[in-house]
Amino acid sequence: GGGDKKVKVQFNSSDTLFSTLRDVNFEQVGSHVKARATFLKSVQDEKDGLQGKSVTEIKEYVKKLREVNIQQEKNLLSLHTSIALRLKGAVTDPSFTRRLECEQGLLQGTMATDKYLDHAEDALCCGEPLPRVLRLLCLCSLVNNGVRRHDALRSLLAQVHGPGALATVHNLERLGLLKKQESATSGITGLSSQIAAASISVAAAGSIAANLVAEKVTAVTGWDALRRRLNLVVDASEEERDGDVSYAYSGYAPISARLVERAVRPPPQGWASLEESLKILPGPLFQRTQEPKRRPGPWDITPPVCGAQSKPRRVVLVMFVGGVTFSEVSALRFLSRQQQGGASIVVATTKLTSGEALIGTLCDTLEARPPPGAGAGARR
Repeated sequence: GGGDKKVKVQFNSSDTLFSTLRDVNFEQVGSHVKARATFLKSVQDEKDGLQGKSVTEIKEYVKKLREVNIQQEKNLLSLHTSIALRLKGAVTDPSFTRRLECEQGLLQGTMATDKYLDHAEDALCCGEPLPRVLRLLCLCSLVNNGVRRHDALRSLLAQVHGPGALATVHNLERLGLLKKQESATSGITGLSSQIAAASISVAAAGSIAANLVAEKVTAVTGWDALRRRLNLVVDASEEERDGDVSYAYSGYAPISARLVERAVRPPPQGWASLEESLKILPGPLFQRTQEPKRRPGPWDITPPVCGAQSKPRRVVLVMFVGGVTFSEVSALRFLSRQQQGGASIVVATTKLTSGEALIGTLCDTLEARPPPGAGAGARR
């Protein structure tokens, strides 16, 4: 046909521009591409002005040419420029900017609850992909310990995307990614009849009610506590964020990166300082120290004692079971490049994924499910 032909291109670290662009924030891609274009133009202009230069200056220029393949760099620059233009079109789209504003407002706690729920409803009615809308609702649920208007949103999801959306919501609820938000007083109201039936004293009833309210408040503000203790949201200028792992998400530091950042520090700034914060996160918490086992033998040679100056950096393996995002990897690369980190970080994972891709794996369209009894009839 007359359409544009798609070409697969393999990127690796030999591409100087790609090795830089893969770790920068999307807002900085254009400036990096422009800087590379300016550099290549300066090299080309220098070639045109070689006439009348000394032999030493010509040798320096030839050395620079050996380090920079001008024609190859121009081809790669053209490719990255095309990608940057497509990226610019995506990130300047009104739907993207509204979604980004909503997500940042959720994490920072600066947006009213009804506003991002209204945005989710608008996105549903405008035909936004189901994983994209559910991703926002899951973020809302995790940050605010549940979603208001949960039942109304379930009905709207079924109307727009069919009954399969309810099966997807059920999958998310089973994993704890999405749930209905309960008011802090709902538990107290339901407890009043139990107190009367058990003839509990007024003082004891007041104590139970106070503890229940405390539990509710703690649950609701768990994200706020975690955000403060781990400094997950960095309210700083772009220049200041460039020196912190939060640059990857425009001011949000991934929890995984913050945990690794603390883990590579020497005691008492390591894991021990995060014990209370880690209790807020779901899942079990354990720490196990493994000592290298060496079997002595005739070939066993004791390594020489190295001085402090020649001490090698530690190698830290960070394993993500289930998947990790590209931005998290970029944040860990940044952390590994920091000299004060004192460790070279190697990332291993079962999958490179994204928020929408993760939600997409849980989507259930009900199309492949046989009707009830179909399997039994087939066996007969």
